[in-house]
Amino acid sequence: MIVHEWFSDADAPHDEGVRFGAQWSPQLRGARDSYLRLFAQSGVSADSARAVAEDCRAATESAAPEIAAEFAGIAEGSGLPLIDVHLLTARTEILARMTPSMECSTVVHVPDDATPPRTLQTWDWHETLSNETVVRRLRSASGARVVTFCEFGQPAKIGVNDRGVGVHFNILHHRSDGSQPGVPVHVLARMILDRASTLAEAVELARSVPLAASSVLTVVAFDGRTPSAAAVEVSPAGVAVLPAPRGQTLAHTNHFLDAELAAGEYSPYETTSVPRYQCLTDAADLAAIVDDRERALAFGAIPDAPISVRARADQPEHLRWETKLTIALDVAEGAIAFAAAAPADVSAAAWRRVSVRDDAPTASSR
Repeated sequence: MIVHEWFSDADAPHDEGVRFGAQWSPQLRGARDSYLRLFAQSGVSADSARAVAEDCRAATESAAPEIAAEFAGIAEGSGLPLIDVHLLTARTEILARMTPSMECSTVVHVPDDATPPRTLQTWDWHETLSNETVVRRLRSASGARVVTFCEFGQPAKIGVNDRGVGVHFNILHHRSDGSQPGVPVHVLARMILDRASTLAEAVELARSVPLAASSVLTVVAFDGRTPSAAAVEVSPAGVAVLPAPRGQTLAHTNHFLDAELAAGEYSPYETTSVPRYQCLTDAADLAAIVDDRERALAFGAIPDAPISVRARADQPEHLRWETKLTIALDVAEGAIAFAAAAPADVSAAAWRRVSVRDDAPTASSR
């Protein structure tokens, strides 16, 4: 997988969108075409997908007009129809109505001293999709500086801001998915990165918007003295917050941990969510390793660890998932560190660090 980088300091969201769309038009068009193919394989017609995207467009314009303005700029700059930009952003909401997908394992250690949370996540997605992605460094409409890894056409996925807040992202599935129009979960992730300065503010934002699909946003925060973290499970049926106690480790994969939301779990396909969760909790001590690359290497060294997902050739194309990225957040410095590899393969991959600050050094190592 190729991880491109895009650094911008545009003040106006629309202007940022125009520049981004013009620069990455081929990748945006390729992503649109690839997702339309996946939707068709999953039993969702292009017209049905765009109808969901239209619902999400209206919800985004209401809850986050500044992000909607960026999308309008991306459409203008890339030449894509505006509805197709929203279609890319709403891919979780579109797929939630037909074919659930499994992705991502997240682990966070919250120290009991005055040091920041230590985090690690894998991003697992379809083998044939999103083989070009992007790390964006931008200035939000609120003035916050943000760095986020995401697919082309998404406003955010996994990232940090310069106010001490970071977001990890795992998909979930609930029987209420698709029961109402709502803000795309990737827009919610960007809203938190743009607007939140504390864990409490992130939770308030998650509770403030209607949602059409489920996910868990594991939010980490650090104010220079006190680390904090919580898994914020969101769905159309409600929001649950599972805080991580000081001195302990929190893990999350692709099943609900809140008992009430878990009662509405929906997963018709075989999933490795529970074995991956067990792997993370069994190796919880490794999450406390201070250096982010060493933390990734330690999890990658676990023999036959299920958190390094390999595509299965015996599955149809639209049901083949693999680990494409391993990523850690540094909310003290405002940076992400990552390799385009599964944990088991990090030792042979470039480990890249990108900060919210344009004067901060970037690093790549093996």
